[in-house]
Amino acid sequence: MKKKNERKDNRLLYCLLNALFVMSLLFFVNFGVYAQTNLKGKVTDNKGEPLIGVNVVEKETRQGTITDIDGEFSLSVSTQDAIIEFSYVGFKTVEIPLNGRTLLNLTLTEDTELLDEVVVVGYGVQKRVHMTGAVSQISSKELTSAPMQNVSNMLTGKIPGLTSIQRSGKPGEDGTSLLVRGQNSFTGNISPMIIVDGVPRPIDYVNPNDIESISVLKDASASIYGVQGANGVILITTKSGGEGPATISYDGSVTITQNTAMPKMLNAADYMYWNNKAKLMDGLTPSWTADIQNKVMSNDPNSIWGQTDWLDEIFRTGITNQHNISASGGTERTKYYASLGVMDQEGTMINTGYKRYNLRTNLDIQVAKNLRLTANMAGHRSDRDWPGTAISNQGEFNPVRQAINSIPIIKSRYNDLPVAWYGSTYMVNGHAALTESGYKKQSRWNLDSNVKLEYDFSDLAQVLKGLKGSIFGSYNYSNTIDSNYDRYYQLYYVTQNFDEGVGGASGFNSDNSYLKAASWGDNWLIRPQIDYSRDFNDHHVAALFAYEAKKSYSNTMTGTKRGYYSDEPVDLSLGTILPEVPISGSHLYSGGQLSYIGRVNYAYSTKYLAEVAFRYDGSYIFAPGNRWGFFPSTSLGWVISEEDFFRSMTQNIDYLRIRASFGKSGNDSVSPFQHFSLYSLANNSMVLGNQPISQFYASNSYIYSNLSWATTDNYNIGVDFDLWNRKLGVELNVFYKLTKDILESQGGNYPPSLGGFYPQFQNSGKVENKGFELTLKHFNRINTDWNYSLRGDFAFARNKVLSRIITDNRPNYRAIIGESMGARYGLDALGLFQTEEEIDNYPAAPSGIIRLGDLKYRDVNGDGIINQEHDYVKIGYGAIPEINYALNMDISYKNFYINTLWQGVANTDYELSGVYDTGVISSTVYTSTFPGSGNSPYYRIEEAWTPENTNAKYPRLSTIANGNNAWQSTWWLVNGNYLRLKNANLGFNIPQNVLTNTPFSQINIFISGTNILTFSHFKYVDPESPSVSNGYYPQQKTYTIGAKVTF
Repeated sequence: MKKKNERKDNRLLYCLLNALFVMSLLFFVNFGVYAQTNLKGKVTDNKGEPLIGVNVVEKETRQGTITDIDGEFSLSVSTQDAIIEFSYVGFKTVEIPLNGRTLLNLTLTEDTELLDEVVVVGYGVQKRVHMTGAVSQISSKELTSAPMQNVSNMLTGKIPGLTSIQRSGKPGEDGTSLLVRGQNSFTGNISPMIIVDGVPRPIDYVNPNDIESISVLKDASASIYGVQGANGVILITTKSGGEGPATISYDGSVTITQNTAMPKMLNAADYMYWNNKAKLMDGLTPSWTADIQNKVMSNDPNSIWGQTDWLDEIFRTGITNQHNISASGGTERTKYYASLGVMDQEGTMINTGYKRYNLRTNLDIQVAKNLRLTANMAGHRSDRDWPGTAISNQGEFNPVRQAINSIPIIKSRYNDLPVAWYGSTYMVNGHAALTESGYKKQSRWNLDSNVKLEYDFSDLAQVLKGLKGSIFGSYNYSNTIDSNYDRYYQLYYVTQNFDEGVGGASGFNSDNSYLKAASWGDNWLIRPQIDYSRDFNDHHVAALFAYEAKKSYSNTMTGTKRGYYSDEPVDLSLGTILPEVPISGSHLYSGGQLSYIGRVNYAYSTKYLAEVAFRYDGSYIFAPGNRWGFFPSTSLGWVISEEDFFRSMTQNIDYLRIRASFGKSGNDSVSPFQHFSLYSLANNSMVLGNQPISQFYASNSYIYSNLSWATTDNYNIGVDFDLWNRKLGVELNVFYKLTKDILESQGGNYPPSLGGFYPQFQNSGKVENKGFELTLKHFNRINTDWNYSLRGDFAFARNKVLSRIITDNRPNYRAIIGESMGARYGLDALGLFQTEEEIDNYPAAPSGIIRLGDLKYRDVNGDGIINQEHDYVKIGYGAIPEINYALNMDISYKNFYINTLWQGVANTDYELSGVYDTGVISSTVYTSTFPGSGNSPYYRIEEAWTPENTNAKYPRLSTIANGNNAWQSTWWLVNGNYLRLKNANLGFNIPQNVLTNTPFSQINIFISGTNILTFSHFKYVDPESPSVSNGYYPQQKTYTIGAKVTF
């Protein structure tokens, strides 16, 4: 089956690559026709100057030429009624019918929209024609082509070099983890900085419908964010109003969600058959007698025995509703944009859900002739509703794990109580864990505001033309309330010995408990800034200088009580146990940063481009002597296609630019105040008689006065070119990043017994990251009805550890010097034991008793002992893929359109068994047979080793847990490469003639889907699932119907 799927995946990938290759070849073919008419002429600009290198093409053919140094051309055309197309970079394309003429002179006008196209960059905007950095930008139309629950998920496959990984489908925590150009560090935060309207803010608090554009700074362009720019920067700009009457828009949709992948578990009949067979192989007496089998299959109403699909008990088809309404408009002096968004997300797991409310108002006011005021305010509220039982990937009482461990031959309820299987150490009933265990509720409020007052000095004096001064300020407030009620509940259980009884659920206190936590905080930012932008004939100069100060504050308090004998109401004041300790914890935090920022841009005739920038940061995190850092950057660009010599050389290349950049940035995402000696309340106290009379504080940390931030040197070389009247666009970036002075632990050097502290830290790690990004874009208008476009992205990023501390606490195989971060290490599995002779000659096993059908491993160092220390080898790639690729396709016919996004990754692996996050090595519900005497997936049972199936895919069929088979090894390593149909969207725009005499200016109806098809190497779990999982909240595929209406 695996090989079949691999062949299918390969065929599909080869077909896609071949299609792209053939299409690319077609672009380079010049189709000839027999000339019948000779056309001559001259092309000039609006100043009468000849234009060199203008593309002159006969439509519907590939016959064409370019103008010479005098702007003149000569072209053979097929007919006197041909239509001639004139195109030139920076000018509007013109189509002119000949109508029998053989001489044609014309003037092209500048395409100001193209020349003035701007891209949002750090602390401002730049014209695209002046850019020298690796910056990718997408518009709101591209972002919201397929509706999703949050912004981070929408970015998947849209930006080359941006990796997005969705590890969970849990409502409220189903966003993706984002990485720009791979992983730079093995400690601290590795996610890009998120800037919303000039202020650092969480990405998934933003309503996707409010976004105007998103820019991603990937190279030295991120250095202007200094100490927080090492991982790249994502800039989000929200919508603003425009001059004109009010426009009201509504966007609504209903989405059906289903799990993408989940293993099929043994049904009742098959469970009893295979479990009995496994016990016979184990030398044990089969448990399921004919009498029990009859009761199970007949669903005996007088017994606990019956048939239950436990995964079906906890999962459902979820429904998500999204509604957004916005209004925009304004006058010459005042413009506005306002919106309201509501999302109600029902999880695919019962008793889980998430609601989000967004409110936004953006104002732009021309207070006076030269004075402009912009004010943005946004409110966000979210309500998360989960069960009392934690839904974690490896938690012992995780409801998914409980559902898999439950046996399918007992009823879900009996004697008015949930029925539990008491297979080994605790009772399991996943449905009860979701419905009877209480709740975990969270409500979060955020208020974000920013104001900018800008004055234009241009009218005061000629020398001040192009000079602007502004003051920008923001204030953000957040408040989160957590209410967790752990409810003790009763279960009717049955044991392996068929004993029945009533008992309390495992993991809960018999007197119930309630925790309430409140956290609140705010932060402010102020930034005075001077901007200058002016053209001197062919010279363009732009500059900015800013000073930025920001401060943050947060506080958290928690309280816990027990002894609740009624579910309603539940409050701290009603607890009956420990009333004298209502507050169990609190935390206070404050921090700040000062920065000086500068940038200068120069362009000569949009041909020679240069940029120099710097940032000087001061951070509270480190000791006074190490608080300041200088982060410079520079970049150059050359638009070769603007050179006269180049225009006369080729007629196919419309635009060609090469770029190079270097920048330095930092990373201060480490624990603050390590330059202080921290104190905590000692466990011991002074005692007089039997009574403690005083307590004291004791130091619990080492003073790190020499620590500083890690720094990243970022190098980038890029080339951009457009071909054949901009029908094909290519962008290529090659990068190299070197991160130095990574803060890491050297635990074990100074143990507490010698007066030291665990752990010790120092700036010593060094990592390199290199790769490239390639984008191909093609757009074509076949005729007035048909249009299509293609965009393909391919990105590769590979890191390597160059230096790292090696101590007794970190053996060589974990130091991974010379290897990539996150690389998989484990035992090299040689196969399954087939004979007793093999077992007798085998070295000492790492754990467990060896039997036929168990895994055998390679003794790497030949010492006769299989262990982690000496026999672990590199076995695979890490969890973060080195390769990301995507193919966007858009086709429109009249008022119909369809767009699709295929997205995939390569060079990544995940493990089904091995080391938990807690460090414990264990098999999982996906790799063992009948864990906890519970159920198992069909694939694991039917493809297990038995005396009749010695050429098996998995170790022996057994009811006895065996630690030998659980080790992290090549056997349980899964190729994580996949290809998805990430989005597909089919829509129809109601024709304008139908909307005449109605209040509607536009109506769009659409249906769409996400994660519709997935081609991977292991179909039983989603390829983005976490490694070594005992049941996770699965990702979802969605089907949506919606409408967009504009009044």
